Amino acid sequence: MFIIPETRTNQRSFAAVRDFIHSKRFLLSLIILLGSLMLLGMFMAAITPLRYDLSVGMVPTQTIAASKDVVDEVTTEKNRRAAANAVTPTYKYQEGVTERVLANLDAVKSELDAVIQYAKTLDDYALDKLYPQEELDYAASMLESVEMRDYQLQTLLSATSEETDSLFVALYDTVKNTMQANVTQGQESTAINSIMQIIGYRTDVNLLQNVAAPVLRAVVRPNMIIDQDATEEAKRAAMADIDPVMYKQGQNIVVRGEGRITDNQIQMLNSLGMLSSNRTDYNTYFGALMIVLVVLLLFTTMLWVLCRDVLFDIKRLFIIYLVMNITMLLCIIAKTIHLPYIAPTILAALLLTVTLGHVPALITNVALSVMISMILAIGGQNTANDIAYFTVTSIVSGSLAALMLRHAVQRGRILGAGVAAGAAGYFIILGIGMMISSGLNTILTNAAMSSGGAMIATLICLALQPLLESAFNLPTQSRLLDLSNPTQPLLHRLLLEAPGTYHHSILIANLAEASAEAIGANPLLARVGGYYHDIGKLKRPLYFRENQINTSNIHDETAPQVSATIITAHIRDGLAMAKQYRLPPEVQSIIAEHHGNSLVMYFYSKAVNGVHKDAVDEDAYRYDGTPPRTREGAIVMLCDTIEAAVRSLSNPTQAEINTFIEKLIKQKLDDGQLDNAPLTIQELNQIAHACATVLSGVFHERIEYPNTMEMKKRPRIVTQNTVKSATNALRKNFFPEAGKTSDVGPPPAQEPFSRGETEGARDAN
Repeated sequence: MFIIPETRTNQRSFAAVRDFIHSKRFLLSLIILLGSLMLLGMFMAAITPLRYDLSVGMVPTQTIAASKDVVDEVTTEKNRRAAANAVTPTYKYQEGVTERVLANLDAVKSELDAVIQYAKTLDDYALDKLYPQEELDYAASMLESVEMRDYQLQTLLSATSEETDSLFVALYDTVKNTMQANVTQGQESTAINSIMQIIGYRTDVNLLQNVAAPVLRAVVRPNMIIDQDATEEAKRAAMADIDPVMYKQGQNIVVRGEGRITDNQIQMLNSLGMLSSNRTDYNTYFGALMIVLVVLLLFTTMLWVLCRDVLFDIKRLFIIYLVMNITMLLCIIAKTIHLPYIAPTILAALLLTVTLGHVPALITNVALSVMISMILAIGGQNTANDIAYFTVTSIVSGSLAALMLRHAVQRGRILGAGVAAGAAGYFIILGIGMMISSGLNTILTNAAMSSGGAMIATLICLALQPLLESAFNLPTQSRLLDLSNPTQPLLHRLLLEAPGTYHHSILIANLAEASAEAIGANPLLARVGGYYHDIGKLKRPLYFRENQINTSNIHDETAPQVSATIITAHIRDGLAMAKQYRLPPEVQSIIAEHHGNSLVMYFYSKAVNGVHKDAVDEDAYRYDGTPPRTREGAIVMLCDTIEAAVRSLSNPTQAEINTFIEKLIKQKLDDGQLDNAPLTIQELNQIAHACATVLSGVFHERIEYPNTMEMKKRPRIVTQNTVKSATNALRKNFFPEAGKTSDVGPPPAQEPFSRGETEGARDAN
């Protein structure tokens, strides 16, 4: 059957599409696309004003505020009316008012005297008597010019004539002086309060409050009356001076449960486009689309330039977009509950620093700060100022927190970074507010809420960090610190079941950490990689020489190819255990790559020198791994090789160790085991120096102590021969070669093992 060219072309196209869908590039593109769409959707939803289906006469079920500044004719008219009402009336003097007030005061005095006289006629009269209701009612009926309540009548009935006479003398003079100074219409209460203040210092408090006050309210009348014509003219002039006003953002138009919706409210909502009958304002969405696209494009570009490894890592890129969406969602919730300043804007900076590192955290923080600031500010009372507040605070506080957690992410350090970020946000808002002359109370409130938002973000970070570490199996510093604990199951098993391998791993971990610190790699990851790199030996611990304590070597009775297979299998076994115990992928890579694809030279040489030397397949004696692709993996490989080889030296000097290590590293380079590792020659020299420094402390010279039990059995007779023998013994201990040659000095440096020989020799012998 023949296939026409068009069909063959279609098949190739389908295959290309299928391969692209299953490729890593497609997954990365999908994460970026979906993450960006979610951010864009939340951004638009947050800035879109709600639309309401309202009509005149409905009872409002929710409070509605203006979404943006608009020219509001209804409000303008109300303000003009308010300005007219605020015009100070024009007054004219009215004759005879003062005389009528004083006459009324005399009349009230007579009525009060009659009430006091009535009290004295009662059989049980006393100044401290509590009068029953019927007596109080009778006393009230005697008053015509003034109205007094029961407690006021009680005070009056308990007063003496002398007290009331003294009170009215003070009242008469003060009222007369006040009326002569003019009492303006509408200002009667002010005049009464002034009179009471004047007489208060010489009048009993009860009389002042319960007698003088109602008397003054009854008799005082204004003598300055409003001139209606002049006042109306002034109001018209005031209304003409009022310009059209803007209806500010955030101002409530409809308040939930307050009355019914009026025509004026409908007109205002209609002018703001907040009714369901209004057309869609596409300018808002176009503006939002442009802002989000520009920010995300800049965000992706910064990832490409500064941390490309994160951009091309599916797991880490997914975490970044997940954290960005969580942070934006929480900030939108804060805006929804009308507490925008308490939004946890620095959550992404904190969470990404403790999970992925400070560089992607700083980049993400800048991008999110721009978008979240607009979300929180739009719809507020002062959009421009709020954008400045939120943007500067988010960028500075988030960056400070990320930089503080750059090298240490312990729980206490996270809390400290949150406190520092909150303090920075507080002073930034306070400083900006003072610069733009905002109200001090508002500034302090917003600054305090911003600090609270930073602490909320810190607590959320502490809660989410373990979840992200567990869900994505991240090699965070906290997780690596946990894995370096000797009580971890694998390390504990290694100590009990393969003690030689355990102590070897401890030394490798120390060497790897020192080397990583020297070149600026991740020292904690290198240390943990050193701890776990040989966990595969747990499956057959006795097949490795370091665990063969007081026993013969099993490999002496095993075929070389079988021995090589057992030795190389510890890589596969280690990977299986690492996956079973969910070690981070970065640690698994170190386990898989710490031997690369090097040759197990010891058993290969044994096979070549054996009976069937012509049938030896070199590939059967190689590790089936790949050369390390990370700096930490390469460090563990080099440290593993260096430790095994240097241990074979007998009492090496510092110079011998340095030379030997350099030769070992050169062998790895020649063998191609460092071809994929991102290490420079300078960094290899630094690794060699770090390993030499650590190993010089491990292989330092020790004094050989004499056998104390044998010395106890000897008689303690000190003779000249005894002293000579002791001197020769000490000389022999300190200079072991002195008895063989007259040239006392270090032994000649040994040549390093050939390619791959160190690992095989150590494991087998």
